[in-house]
Amino acid sequence: MFCASPVCGWATDRIRSRRTFLLIGLVALSAATALLLAAKSLVLIIVARTLQGVSAAVVWVAGPALLADSVDPDQIGRFMGFMGDATGLAILAAPAVGGVVFERVGYNAVFFICFGLLGLDMLLRLLVIEKERAENAVVEHNDRKSVSAHEINTTTTKQGESSSLPAQKSVLDDCASLRSATSGTDDRGTVTNVKSWRDHLWPLRTLLLSPRLATDLFGCLVQATLFTSIESILPLQVRQSFHWGSLGAGLVFLPLTLPALTSPLIGWVADRYQARLPCIAGSSLAALAFVLLRLVTDGTAKDKIILCCLVAIIGLALTLVLIPLMADIVHAVNSMDAKGQIGPRTGGSYGQAYALFNMAYAAGSAIGPLLAGLLRVRMGWGATTLVLGCLSGASIVPIAVWAGNHKPAKEEDDEITA
Repeated sequence: MFCASPVCGWATDRIRSRRTFLLIGLVALSAATALLLAAKSLVLIIVARTLQGVSAAVVWVAGPALLADSVDPDQIGRFMGFMGDATGLAILAAPAVGGVVFERVGYNAVFFICFGLLGLDMLLRLLVIEKERAENAVVEHNDRKSVSAHEINTTTTKQGESSSLPAQKSVLDDCASLRSATSGTDDRGTVTNVKSWRDHLWPLRTLLLSPRLATDLFGCLVQATLFTSIESILPLQVRQSFHWGSLGAGLVFLPLTLPALTSPLIGWVADRYQARLPCIAGSSLAALAFVLLRLVTDGTAKDKIILCCLVAIIGLALTLVLIPLMADIVHAVNSMDAKGQIGPRTGGSYGQAYALFNMAYAAGSAIGPLLAGLLRVRMGWGATTLVLGCLSGASIVPIAVWAGNHKPAKEEDDEITA
């Protein structure tokens, strides 16, 4: 997923239809899942899982980019929250559903459920009407109405058939010039105001040079590291300290994942008060909770309650940071576009921005288990949670300086009007 994301981001920004790119990713994911079902050797399993990662990169790049294209920037946090809400529900439901189906029906039935969900997803993608396509349909409809109105006018005024064609051509030319002006192209269909061929071909470099976007990506990397760290060492700790079995080790993840259901509310807060405030609050809360986890060492009922409460606080804190940062990526790209820092593209830069997000999250997901596992083996539970708390606290400084500095679109329009 890390390696495929930049290519997917570049491609989805240059394919005019993000819906088509999403469908390609879902078809590839279906093929990879079928290969995993049929795999009988370790090599085929590795190949299938690799293809699943590549196809997941397509979906996780084109999906948020399509959402960013379709939603009012002043409401992007709330809708990113709905996406996080759906992801949290899937994380909660998938192990339970998969386990029950596997035990009751068998191994193949689990994959049939996957195929059913993928088919439903593809059907829903076909029903999506992209914003650009809808706007083009409205423009074409208005063009036809303008031409028809002009024809009626010329007929009633009896100006003659010879004058009707030039007038009709004039109306069509006006409509074409309007579309040309709004799309940033000249009469020959070539893109104008291109800053440089490098920005046009590969704006990833330009995106990475933005302190604000780089801060958002760093924050996402830290959140992924923290989440996968606690996810990897928590079952080992409760088994050692509380002597819990697999059921208890699984249930302890409920307090960690349930707070993800508050994502739409957190996104609304980010839309209203910008990303900086909830991100600072979440990072501070996570740092405190991680440090306090080092106090949980005994198997008493009090320690069990404290552990579950602290894990729930960590889950809420991580959500409080991640959702606003995902929304702030859109505002960062919009700000760079408004300043002319990125050359014109076919489909904007959202795809490449979320490709960088995927790379940051994938890197954090790889670093987290390795870091936490190594620290726990070498230094113990207390030192591990202390380091994780310090890591969360360290992310506060760049977030406070660079993240979430945007104005609502209505305020910007009022300033321009004034």
